[in-house]
Amino acid sequence: MAAAKQSKDQITPKRRRRTTSVSRVASSLVSKAVRAKGFAEAEIVTRWGRIVGADLAKATVPIKLQFPRGRRDGATLHVKTVSAFAPVLQQRADHVIELVNRFLGYAAVSRLQVTQGPLPIATVRKDIEKKPLNRHQQDELNSLVGGGELSPLREAVKSLGERVLSNPDKGK
Repeated sequence: MAAAKQSKDQITPKRRRRTTSVSRVASSLVSKAVRAKGFAEAEIVTRWGRIVGADLAKATVPIKLQFPRGRRDGATLHVKTVSAFAPVLQQRADHVIELVNRFLGYAAVSRLQVTQGPLPIATVRKDIEKKPLNRHQQDELNSLVGGGELSPLREAVKSLGERVLSNPDKGK
């Protein structure tokens, strides 16, 4: 009976009781849809801003990565951009190809195909203004966070506290 119980325990996976990052879960869900568009690496889409930089990422979106049949090099990267930015993107094509290949680790992309059209609407995050705190609020925050030199975590908590205390009507 103990042998039967032991084999049952081996079949049932142990729970790890850890959290999993959202990017890891989302990557597994997004991968199938992204691979259907020819992106062998889903990270090209999800990390586009890091690959090409913020200025290019604001005006471009990768659409498709098309490899020749039976090969894993010499691909054409299809990128969509607004019509006014297309000449700039064409001028920077070699640079974009170099950045993508550097990210992938090998010379996968050899050509950039620019398509003009409207881009999806990006949400813009607006920073919340920090209003100056009165003396009582400042003392309360300092007593919660602690004095002296602050660690990066305590500095972040203090900044959050300043934002919350300076906008008391937002949380209600």
